[in-house]
Amino acid sequence: MIYENEKKFLLIAAVLLIVSCNENKSPDCFCTEEFRQITVLVVDFLDNPVDSLDVDIVDESGRMIVPLKKQVEYRSGLYCVIDYSNVHYLTITPTLIYYSATNSIGRLAYTFFLVKTDDCQCHVYKAAGVEKIVLK
Repeated sequence: MIYENEKKFLLIAAVLLIVSCNENKSPDCFCTEEFRQITVLVVDFLDNPVDSLDVDIVDESGRMIVPLKKQVEYRSGLYCVIDYSNVHYLTITPTLIYYSATNSIGRLAYTFFLVKTDDCQCHVYKAAGVEKIVLK
């Protein structure tokens, strides 16, 4: 008899768990484990990639955006603007982001991006922005 009560309890608990999970997400949402990021290449006036820059990334509300890694390891001069770890900041309406990079003697490269997410807040997407900026 105890075994039968345990089965009923587990069944009820499983149903409640499934219902509570579906309340928070649209049933059409399915997020992949894909790592997405928006990047920008920073070069000098001779078009050579520039490494080891100090980076500041701020959205239109003044919030600091901090990607998991500021510089992409596999390519010289390539920096992350925003990645999936910041998707909770975004909506389907594009958000303006100001990106600036400075070297040790004060030379500056900067640009603006419009970034957004999908309906399920799974990934980041670039709505507008450049691929490369020049350190001046």
